[in-house]
Amino acid sequence: MSDNVTYGGCEGANSAYINLISSDGFTFILKREVVQQSPTLCEMLTGPGASSDNTSSDIYLTSIPSHVLVHVCKYLQYKFRYTNSSAQIPELEFPPEVCLELLMAADFLAC
Repeated sequence: MSDNVTYGGCEGANSAYINLISSDGFTFILKREVVQQSPTLCEMLTGPGASSDNTSSDIYLTSIPSHVLVHVCKYLQYKFRYTNSSAQIPELEFPPEVCLELLMAADFLAC
């Protein structure tokens, strides 16, 4: 019996995880179902602008720096966790100095 267990990876069109790469080169790894909450990110994975060989799980966000993308990722995780939840939903706060850039990123990503 083999003890090798595969949990999914970051490679291929049906990978379990997606790499979001900021404009300054930082990579944030999120579960595919968390990323798919954003219609824009979904379209980037599957639409006409997607990788021509359809094997990439990288999304390059050239207009969003890492200090903003980290908060976008936190929000996507928060939304995924608490959508249709019966648990008490805690407040999600962001630093005031990134709010304008975060608002622009949220508008772009439709989330």
